[in-house]
Amino acid sequence: MAHLPLLTDAEEAIDYYKSQPHSPSDAITAHVIRILVQDGYKNRDIREALGIEKVYTVTHFIRVSQALTDGEMDLWFNNPDRITLGHLRAIAKLDFPTREKLLRKLLVARSPVHEFESIARGDTQEKDVDIARFASTMSEVTGRPTDIRFNKKRKNGTITLNFYDLDDLDDLCRQLGFNPSEYF
Repeated sequence: MAHLPLLTDAEEAIDYYKSQPHSPSDAITAHVIRILVQDGYKNRDIREALGIEKVYTVTHFIRVSQALTDGEMDLWFNNPDRITLGHLRAIAKLDFPTREKLLRKLLVARSPVHEFESIARGDTQEKDVDIARFASTMSEVTGRPTDIRFNKKRKNGTITLNFYDLDDLDDLCRQLGFNPSEYF
């Protein structure tokens, strides 16, 4: 497993960042920014030194680089296609064991950033028992797999009805009161 480069001070970190033949990975950028922050650089100084235009981009990198352990940074460095800045930004405030568990999960199965944001907010993915029973009964009656997602806070949601082919889709539309042949 490769490790992030050992950089001792801000000047060496900036030189390393600028010497990269292509745009440095997000993990490298976070690693360099961690060193710059430790040496007293502020957001404006970092943007100027590294040529980053947007304030919020540097803010995200600062938050992530300050929260992660060296092991988590190495994990990110070695898995840039699986672990993104968005994932890490979402979970940066969580405690180490929770973050590490989520990162390991991410290595096994891809998860969208919004799922990590939801976990960080403390939302649970447990289904309401009544909603689950309703979806199960609806599946049995319609003869097709049915999923219901319900947002308790907003008191709204979505129903997903699966269909098997285009003829089945037309039949499902008619059952719902929409006749596709009138429009197509």
